[in-house]
Order: sequence, then structure tokens, then C-alpha cells
Amino acid sequence: PLATLAVRHTIGASLALQGRWEEAGRTHREVAAERERLLGPDHPDTLASRYEAACALGRLGRHGDALGEYGRVAAGRERVLGPDHPDTLAARQETALALSRLGRHAEAHRVYAAVLAARERTMGADHPDTLRCRHNLAFNLGRLGRLEDCHRMACEVAAARARVLGADHPDTLVTRYEVAYALGRLGRWSEALRTYREVAAARARTLGPDHPDTLAARYEAGISLGRLGRGAEAEV
Repeated sequence: PLATLAVRHTIGASLALQGRWEEAGRTHREVAAERERLLGPDHPDTLASRYEAACALGRLGRHGDALGEYGRVAAGRERVLGPDHPDTLAARQETALALSRLGRHAEAHRVYAAVLAARERTMGADHPDTLRCRHNLAFNLGRLGRLEDCHRMACEVAAARARVLGADHPDTLVTRYEVAYALGRLGRWSEALRTYREVAAARARTLGPDHPDTLAARYEAGISLGRLGRGAEAEV
């Protein structure tokens, strides 16, 4: 039975990769229930299936349900693996993301800050998982209205990601996009325009000119031109 459940867990992961989130979530919930019956609620395999079920809930926009599930996974992993284990921190970070999606940004900030401190202590400041957490914290600062802090942290993360992953890596460009967003919110539209254009050019090179992420950066460049009174220059 356990081998069959492992295969079904893999099938659930494959469904998720295809974007078939309803089916993926249902599969992972069924596997989690069987694993809990056979292995116990805090077994790492049970918690792995529950984590994937929570991911599917989030992708389906059911962020309240995802938050509850991630919270239970984080608590179970902390009991079994310890508070600083990477899997525990991953679940806690997802609780912060769910809180942010629910508009509970102050609570999300507290969780992100705690997870970031643990990641820096155990993994180092430049580990990709640490940088991902710092990116999310910067994003959340912007939603809290702390725009200067958001801009400063996003710039730091963008520089670190460029150094660790490369200037044109998708994660680096996501953070540079956040830098541009913060600049716009601060009214620094000329700098925002330049950054959006640089992100758009890099995405066109690496993803293609018609990729949704490329088009998003070009769209924001057009918005920036409009804010500068140069709307006629915007690409159609």
C-alpha cells in the first residue's frame, strides 16, 4: 500500500505541473488521508502530501483553507523535524504567503521576518531560499505602505540574485520588477520606466517577446510613460 501511495503522490505532482489543480488537490488529499491512517498524522510522508494539498488550495484561490492546512503542516514538521528544518521553514513561509493573499499583511510580515531570520542563520544570506523569503518580505512591505523599506530591500535582493543566479535569471527579473513597482509608488516614474524597460528587454531575450511576463513589463513601462505625460510613446 505504501508503494502505491508513493506512486499516487507522484501522479498528484504531475497533475499540478499540468495546472490541473482540482485533480491534484483531490489526489493529494486522498493520499494524505491514507498515509495518516497507515503512518500517523506527523509522519513526513503524510505531511508532504498535506503540503501539496495546501499548495493546490492556494492555486485554486482558496487561501483561507490553504492557510489552515499549511499551519497544520508547519506545526507537525516543527514537532518532528525541529523549528529550523528547511521543510518546517518552507511550510511557515507558505503560511505567510497565504496571509498576504488574504490581505493580512501585518501578520504575514511577522511570519516572513521570523522565517528570514531562521533561514539566514541556518542557510546563509545568499541561499536561494533565503533570497526568496527576502523577496516576499520586500513585496509585503510594499503592501503595508512601507515603500522606502520595500524599495531598499528589493534592490538588495535584486543585486544578490544577480550575483548568485545571474542578471537575466527569472527570479532576478521578478525582483527587479518589484523594484520598479516600488519606484512608481514613490513617484519616481523616470527610474521606474527605465527599470521596467530593462526587465522587459531581458525577458524578451530569455522568455521571448510574447511571453506574458515580457508583456507585463512592457505594459507597466507604458503606464510609466503615461505618468510622465509621454503616453504617445507607449507601445501599442
